[in-house]
Amino acid sequence: MKKLFIFAPDNDSVIEAIVNEAVQKGAGIMGNYTHCYFVTKGTGNWKAHAGAHPAIGKVGEYSHIPEVRIEMICPDDAVTSVISAIKSEHPYEEPEIDVITIDADK
Repeated sequence: MKKLFIFAPDNDSVIEAIVNEAVQKGAGIMGNYTHCYFVTKGTGNWKAHAGAHPAIGKVGEYSHIPEVRIEMICPDDAVTSVISAIKSEHPYEEPEIDVITIDADK
């Protein structure tokens, strides 16, 4: 089992779109429940360089915006399709999606 950490703008419609796509591909399902996820708020920071096409901010300038970290579980065999689905809905050119292995038996 994996745990996904998806960083995204703090925007309810963006969060909902990302979660819905991930769930359709098999993430965020626990027994008889779907759409199981946790959101933590924070501040995203970056500086886009030449060749970038930032969805927010400008090339050569630092950007800081309210962001969220969406956490959800994902079966090992669904990770690739879930990540592809998330990227199809994510507004960022280079979304950060971290994947770690968890012990689902605990």
